[in-house]
Amino acid sequence: MDYERILVFGAHPDDELMMSGTMAKLAHQGVEVAVVTMTNGSEGYPQPEMRDTIVVTRRQEMAEADAVLGIARRYALDNEDMGLTADKGTVKDCIRIVREVRPDAVFTHGPHDRHRDHLATHTISVQATWHAGEPVAAELGEPWRTRHVYYYKSCRLDLPTVVVDTTAWQHKRPEALATQVSQHTLFRRSRAELLADAARLKENPPPAAETFWIVPTNVLHDFLPLHL
Repeated sequence: MDYERILVFGAHPDDELMMSGTMAKLAHQGVEVAVVTMTNGSEGYPQPEMRDTIVVTRRQEMAEADAVLGIARRYALDNEDMGLTADKGTVKDCIRIVREVRPDAVFTHGPHDRHRDHLATHTISVQATWHAGEPVAAELGEPWRTRHVYYYKSCRLDLPTVVVDTTAWQHKRPEALATQVSQHTLFRRSRAELLADAARLKENPPPAAETFWIVPTNVLHDFLPLHL
């Protein structure tokens, strides 16, 4: 992917880690990687005593994951978990971010998921990316038309795909997941286990790849810029 800047939308603070290998690979190649986190992780507490501190904790964990993966910028919209909707304010926030980042490609959730925040992120991000390229809402910045839009998860449509070789970078996903200590109950993996996985994959990596679906709203005037 011959890009200068990419923008990744994630519903919750750890969703974007699904494409950790690609983000780490592109960041290493000099691509500026930016992430939009749509919610603040407020319901992601496995024990009741974590309720009052979970938002701050997850913000700190996001910063640690950014350092692991080489994420240059993160935008946290601070919507409440389980309450994300495609309201006008949130859509406009995302239009502003797209115009500010000016990405060559946007990566986001697909349309097939049981979590309402994931589905809302899909709708908002696709709409905002399109609106950002139109001569509307001028106070949000100059229009920017993103060349390519991809789904990185939650897609069961028969769409063309791009497959990225992440063999040399696959250890970055468990390494990044290890930073998300508050979510290890959900992952059913401990920090020690995740770091052991990362070390094993780094030392002796099997072939690995990440798949991205090309969103139907793309208007492709030429072939995708691929390194062969």
